[in-house]
Amino acid sequence: MLPTNIFYRTFFIKAAQYGTAFTLDVDGNEYLITARHLLDHDTGVHEIQLFRRRQWQKIDCTIVAVGRGELDIAVLQAPMRLTDPEFKVDPKFGDCYVGQDMFFVGFPYKMSVDYGPNADGQPGVFLKKGALSAVDAGPPKALYIDALNNEGFSGGPLYYFRNGNMNDPCIAGVVSKFKIEHELVLDAEGEATEMKVPYNTGFMVAYDIAHALELARR
Repeated sequence: MLPTNIFYRTFFIKAAQYGTAFTLDVDGNEYLITARHLLDHDTGVHEIQLFRRRQWQKIDCTIVAVGRGELDIAVLQAPMRLTDPEFKVDPKFGDCYVGQDMFFVGFPYKMSVDYGPNADGQPGVFLKKGALSAVDAGPPKALYIDALNNEGFSGGPLYYFRNGNMNDPCIAGVVSKFKIEHELVLDAEGEATEMKVPYNTGFMVAYDIAHALELARR
């Protein structure tokens, strides 16, 4: 299920790379959250583009803070409000449990769909679902989802419904990447060569939303 509270907070962005971002209200201020690896620098002002009303719009965002080391999160602030504050969502992971259904949305391979006039110019996201497979306490705290992630979902929100209540979506984390392993390439006789190819293991990696809140409050 895709609640309006998530839909209207999720944006198709272009920075150093294409990807996804979402807004959060923290202590009365609105921030734009995405994956750090989508940016080409991590200080000052960063020009990004948002795809809205079927065209790219350039905006200059202030980089508030970025994660260090493995923490693939960037917190930015736009010069204008992007989401009506009435679309409330609770940024919280604490109510989750291993095995719980988790959802994430974004724009894989630069794709979006048209949800019609009721979408108010927002491009339609793609939604995926998986189970919370494991939690690494870190730091940073990483969440592993049993779901096939694709290029373009990076920076998007990972969310769940608290106690199964479809009217109570909570954002648990920021989508980062998919877990990669390498396999040996076989020759025509089926023997292993020295070459290897990467493959998607089917585990999506996200980072606890608490890290984004901490960065915003700095």
